[in-house]
Amino acid sequence: MQFIYFVSPMCSWCWGFSPIIGKLKQAFPESSIRIVLTPFRIDTHQPMDETLRNYVMGQWRNVYKTTGQPFDFDFSMPDEFIYNTRLACLSIKAFAKQLPSQEKEYLHAIQHAFYTENRDLTDINILVGIAKSFSIKEKYFVDDLGSNETLKQLERDFDLCEQLAVQSYPTLMVKNDACYTKLVSGYASFEDVMVMVNTNIMS
Repeated sequence: MQFIYFVSPMCSWCWGFSPIIGKLKQAFPESSIRIVLTPFRIDTHQPMDETLRNYVMGQWRNVYKTTGQPFDFDFSMPDEFIYNTRLACLSIKAFAKQLPSQEKEYLHAIQHAFYTENRDLTDINILVGIAKSFSIKEKYFVDDLGSNETLKQLERDFDLCEQLAVQSYPTLMVKNDACYTKLVSGYASFEDVMVMVNTNIMS
């Protein structure tokens, strides 16, 4: 059995779901968790305006109230900040080429940096700095960030999202053989996830 975790590193509900993924890994140590990156805000090119900032802050407060995950509500991004997730997603693919066993830990590290430290994940220097906190080779990481192969890997994730009609983030599925079964679409508590997992195992 393999869990398929559809996630964006800059989706606040995915940050809220992060502890559930950690608990799931502990509950099913023999099962793998595959990260599939989603096209959330992947092609945004307009700087944030006040309306979007207020919406983002509203979402963050909802996630905090629901999950207890920490946030820095100052959100001190520059006025010209473009809420585009492509580089952060590419960095996860580039990181996994060197340290696939720590992919989830890197995802958590950049989520933590964005949501609790107001660090700009659209800045390559920020991503390189976080990656270097692991045993990563900087030159290869930077080269992979800009490679066509990394871009193709990311596009394959987006294709799978489309194929499986994944439109809410986070989404968690389980894969048995070639069959995908959706467990939750959007945020759910660990208890609710376990109910769905156990139902699927028993069916």
